[in-house]
Amino acid sequence: MQIIPFSEPGSWQQQIALSDKAYLLNFTWNSLNEYWLMDIADGNSNVLVYGIVIVPNYNISDQFVVAGMPLGDIVCINITKEWGPILRFDMGQTCELIYFEKGEF
Repeated sequence: MQIIPFSEPGSWQQQIALSDKAYLLNFTWNSLNEYWLMDIADGNSNVLVYGIVIVPNYNISDQFVVAGMPLGDIVCINITKEWGPILRFDMGQTCELIYFEKGEF
C-alpha cells in the first residue's frame, strides 16, 4: 500500500513510482462540476488514461484495461468513513488516494 501525496493547487502534476515503474499523474479540480480529475501518463509523458473522475471508496483504475497502466489498484478512501462527494480541499485531509499493489486490495 502506498499513499499518493496530494497538493492543494487546483491543477498540478507529480512523478511517482508505482510498482517500481515511473508514472506522471496530473490532477485538475473541475470547479464547475466540483470534482477532481486525474490523468495517468507513463514515465515518458505518454498519456495512458485521461480524465478519470476521482470518487471516494471505489477502485478508480480497475475499469481501464490499457497497456502500460500500473499493475495495482488506485483507490480514493474517505478516512472519516463518511459518504458524500470529495470537496476541493478534502484530498489529504478526509480522503486519501492510495495505490495497492496487485492482489493487495
